[in-house]
Amino acid sequence: MLALVTGGTGFIGSHLVDELLSQGYTVRVLRRTTSNPLFLEGKTISSVMGDLTDRESLVRACQHIDVVYHIAALPRDWGPRKTFFEVNVDGTRNLLDACVVNKVPRFVFMSSAAVYGFPKTRQPLQESFPKHPTLNYGESKLAAEEMLWGYGLNHDIAVSAVRSPVVLGPRDHLITLFLIHALQQKRLFYIGDGNQQISLSDGRDVARCLRLAGESSISDNQPYNVKSFDSTPRLLMESFAEQLRLSAPEKCRSYLQAYVLASLVEGFWMLARRKNPPFTRHKVRVMGTSRRIDSSKAAQELKYVPRYRVLETITDSVSWYTTLNEQSLLTG
Repeated sequence: MLALVTGGTGFIGSHLVDELLSQGYTVRVLRRTTSNPLFLEGKTISSVMGDLTDRESLVRACQHIDVVYHIAALPRDWGPRKTFFEVNVDGTRNLLDACVVNKVPRFVFMSSAAVYGFPKTRQPLQESFPKHPTLNYGESKLAAEEMLWGYGLNHDIAVSAVRSPVVLGPRDHLITLFLIHALQQKRLFYIGDGNQQISLSDGRDVARCLRLAGESSISDNQPYNVKSFDSTPRLLMESFAEQLRLSAPEKCRSYLQAYVLASLVEGFWMLARRKNPPFTRHKVRVMGTSRRIDSSKAAQELKYVPRYRVLETITDSVSWYTTLNEQSLLTG
């Protein structure tokens, strides 16, 4: 089986490359000229240089492919709506068109639990739950999904989507490094008492669920939730602090206080024309709202079973971070 992975140099994509290689796949990666191939070093793969805006490069990348795993995306929680839609929607359309040209039989899309927003319910969210995304990233993922189902109905291609909540683990330069750096700088605090119930995924579990979705005929035209475990922000921060041998946060702020603070930070970043503010309203929603995901459909239909629990994910993340720092010292 020849698989194409977009976003293969990144966090989830590189874990998917590892997962596919371990199962005997031949792997091709779509790479931008600016991407860092560190996570792919020493692996027997082929690469096609291009990006989601270059239709010709996508047609080349999809030649003779049996399954496409579309992981590449703009995953930030802040930024212009237009930018998110150009990458996450238009880019996905370009890739699907390349698949149709090359008669690729299967397409697996990395979506997000951001499509659900943050509904006021204590019930775990199933795939059929109403979709009310609260940020541009989630809106773009939902729009890409809706387009995906249309391609599945109108073309000879089996499509499926995998929706994950916040993803942590080794190689993650977003949430994992944010938590570690914020703990080191003593900038973290609990929203409320910090005991909100939240679902999280380990990137390696997400990679395995993606592979399973690409292998199952049951997954045709189906979305799947994936998660590794449920936890609380308090347990998450305390466990990271313990592994890093740092003090856990002591301060608590109300949801309103945290939301106002995040709004001020975003406003300052916008006035200064800077990218990626360190604290956003979306982070407040993630850490300040109970939201659990139901992944029983993936368990029943794909035979997905998570392998990682919260402490294992955190231990492995800190070990990776320590190695990353040691390598930086050696090369710096």
